[in-house]
Amino acid sequence: MSTAAAPLDVAVERRGGSEAVVTVVAPADEVGRAVDRAVRRLAGRVRIPGFRPGRVPRSVLERAVGWETVRQEAVDLLLPEVWTRALTDTGLEPVTQPEVSEVTLDEGEPFRFTATVVVRPAVELGDYRALRAPLAPDPVTDRDVEAAVAMVQREHAILFDAGDRPIEAGDRVTADLAMYRDGQLVGGDGRTQTLDLDPGVVLPGLTEVLLGRRVGEPLEADLVLGDDYPEPELRGTRVVVRGTVRQAQTKELPPIDDNLASIAGMGETLAELRAALRERLEAAAAEVATSKRESQVLEEVLRLASVDVPEAMIQREVDRQLRDLELRLASAGVALDAYLQATGQTVEQIRGQRRQPATERVKLEVTLEAVARVEGLTVDDADLERALDQLFRRGDRARRDQARPALRRELLWRRATDRLTAIADGKADSEPDL
Repeated sequence: MSTAAAPLDVAVERRGGSEAVVTVVAPADEVGRAVDRAVRRLAGRVRIPGFRPGRVPRSVLERAVGWETVRQEAVDLLLPEVWTRALTDTGLEPVTQPEVSEVTLDEGEPFRFTATVVVRPAVELGDYRALRAPLAPDPVTDRDVEAAVAMVQREHAILFDAGDRPIEAGDRVTADLAMYRDGQLVGGDGRTQTLDLDPGVVLPGLTEVLLGRRVGEPLEADLVLGDDYPEPELRGTRVVVRGTVRQAQTKELPPIDDNLASIAGMGETLAELRAALRERLEAAAAEVATSKRESQVLEEVLRLASVDVPEAMIQREVDRQLRDLELRLASAGVALDAYLQATGQTVEQIRGQRRQPATERVKLEVTLEAVARVEGLTVDDADLERALDQLFRRGDRARRDQARPALRRELLWRRATDRLTAIADGKADSEPDL
């Protein structure tokens, strides 16, 4: 029958940079059991003439391999187990692997070692419960509604081949396009794209190049990508778009009348269409306002919080962001090396650029975790499994298990964020018990 492990003697010395020096002492009887286990494991691996594997007496085994080999095997068995128990006893949350030193293991004596490790930092939250930020969506005007009606009208236009005439504003153009920066391909890859030459739809500058062109003509546009370009790494950069027009279509717009509402499936009258569009616009405005308010609340919580972010956590977040960058580039058909050459950067320069955003991200994460602790927020297993079901099939056990810790943290961050916005609305529960 197994018995509960004896208590450990654990001392923690806190140092700067969230570093902790942990001295651990385990009782001597655990050393004896670890040595016995080590002997059994070695006996199963060592081949000694005259003895069957696993049947070698300890005295014979020690003479064959030496006490130091037995001792190291016992350390390898005992140290991870004792370290895990020490973390449980102290509540420390390491963010790096421990640097172990001063290991002492001798029969009849306590097992001792010292581990230096970087742990998740302590957070001083400040008076975050005094935050107030009411939701304030922008009002939807009649002009906004009429612009939405015009968009519905364009979406239900009837298309006709434009023939050989020059391309005009409002046409739908099909073209093979590729985007280059400093001679290096950074998007498009010459794939066929369909563009509506309506105001605000196509990249600024590209419409002007397309206007007046004919089917079959090559085109080239020198553009500066805006701050809202989908790929953050290309925002504000100068690129060249090259391609060939394959087709041009003219649009016959339906009248703006009751029939447009029926065509769009949004009522039977023009008034009902306008009412439905206003409702959609108001919902979208509320969503934008919610997102904006959430950002404001988080910024204020971070301003109030005091936390010393460990360098190890910053570098780990930089690594994650670099992996995300490489995946985004790959999805656009661009290799990281090609991107670096096109932008004239090195990996280390990009790491330097990512350092500040990474620091802010880590600070936000540990602050939200501190809010969750103070507010008593948790993620139970049932909620976690439901979230995993949305991402993976139930039979995909390996990927589910791999994703479980990160997803639990993300769900906890979401709950802490929701609690903070409820506080900002003045709708939170009473003060938590501290």
